[in-house]
Amino acid sequence: MNNMASKLKNSLRQLTPPIIANKTKDLINYINFLKYKDIVKNNAELKDKHKGRRCFLLGSGPSIKDENLKPLKNEIVFALNNFYVHDDFSEIMSGNIEKYYLTAPIHPPQTETEWKDWFSDMEQHMPKNVNLIFGISNQNNNIKSILSHHNLFVNFKKYWYYAGININDYYNYKPRDIDITRMTWIADTISIYSIIVAIYMGFSEIYLLGMDHNYICNNKSNYRFYKDGIHQNDEDERMLKDTSLTKHLSFSIYKIFHQYELLSNNSDTEIYNTSRNSLLDIFEYVTFKDIIK
Repeated sequence: MNNMASKLKNSLRQLTPPIIANKTKDLINYINFLKYKDIVKNNAELKDKHKGRRCFLLGSGPSIKDENLKPLKNEIVFALNNFYVHDDFSEIMSGNIEKYYLTAPIHPPQTETEWKDWFSDMEQHMPKNVNLIFGISNQNNNIKSILSHHNLFVNFKKYWYYAGININDYYNYKPRDIDITRMTWIADTISIYSIIVAIYMGFSEIYLLGMDHNYICNNKSNYRFYKDGIHQNDEDERMLKDTSLTKHLSFSIYKIFHQYELLSNNSDTEIYNTSRNSLLDIFEYVTFKDIIK
């Protein structure tokens, strides 16, 4: 029965023009977004908050192990997704300069229990001065419902953005789509979300660290600067099913780089890649040591 339903769904996909399919998805997402419209409006207080400043976005690529990140204590930083497991996390996020922690909307195959365990562990490592920015999407179990249900991050400053606009080859860029007081892009990686937020906040320079995008060149043990994440147990195996890992990663990189190009070509913000051994060639490469001086 499930196999028949799957075949029928695939047949309907093939018969539906891509533009109509994506517009339909966006409409469904917008209807769901209306439940969160009021809390997303609060992001207006972030508009141009750091106009003319620079910031550093910290990802999980293995190249980040080659850098001394402690000087970032004196910089505005966005730590992303699982970065709290970094040995220098507490020091980087300390000090009087504002710090941000941003996560992507959650999704299957992880269960609510797995996500709850991850956020519980994250909370235990999170300094109270950090501003949290969480993503919501059209999922029954989203970050907001899980945090509320389990009383997590109660005493932290929290912002929310809603990801609901599908980005594909047919998409035409509109500035309003990266306005985080509205429904914004469904991005294919956390670094895209963080760039969108940083542009909205008015930064004139954005520096990317640990955005290697070289999974396809590495074995699984070298995907990230850490070995295991609470929310990432057997993630590839559970997501792929009958699909080749190489095919999955190649298609993912294509979509991510397409989104990077859209942001690069439609923003006056200077975005630089400081990740060693990175495949990210859309942004000019600069060395972290030179910038941090």
